Amino acid sequence: MHDKAVLEERIAMRIAKATEALQQSFELAPALVDASHTLANALLNDGKILVLGTGSSAALGQIFVAHMMHRFERDRPALPAIALSSDVVTISSLADEPKADQYARQIKALGKDGDCLVVISATGTRVNVIQAVVAAHDADLPVIALTGGDGGEIAPLLNYGDSEIRVRSTHATTVREQHLMVIHCLSELIDLQIFG
Repeated sequence: MHDKAVLEERIAMRIAKATEALQQSFELAPALVDASHTLANALLNDGKILVLGTGSSAALGQIFVAHMMHRFERDRPALPAIALSSDVVTISSLADEPKADQYARQIKALGKDGDCLVVISATGTRVNVIQAVVAAHDADLPVIALTGGDGGEIAPLLNYGDSEIRVRSTHATTVREQHLMVIHCLSELIDLQIFG
């Protein structure tokens, strides 16, 4: 068993890493504002937000959808958003399809003109997320990508009208911690733009 000082040092290192990433997050403000404009415009024009991620990033996507469907910090009407990773029956039935199509098929079925796709990926390397971005572009949906490190394979796919909010860290856990902060910022900005 480790002694208390070693464990406390480990916690101090974790907090220092998160604090450094948080301080660097000030540079994300312009991308956050651009992304929030895209999302708010979709909602104001009868569109919906499709959200996806894998693993822990899927959980972050579900948190964002909960903020849209229920509330963030104040009571207001529900906003239409769907977490493509939360329907266990659909995801398990799509297991018979090539793994890359897991989200792309849902986007093809559910995405319509005026909608927007939010992808959350700490590494940008999951093939099913990459194919989802391609499917969104095929359907003319703008993409908001929450990424980390060098943006992985998602960043080069992004087009004019898309937004990338990239956390400058190669440590996936730190990226996901900052992605939660990004989700909170987007939720607040959307509420301000739609409800004043």
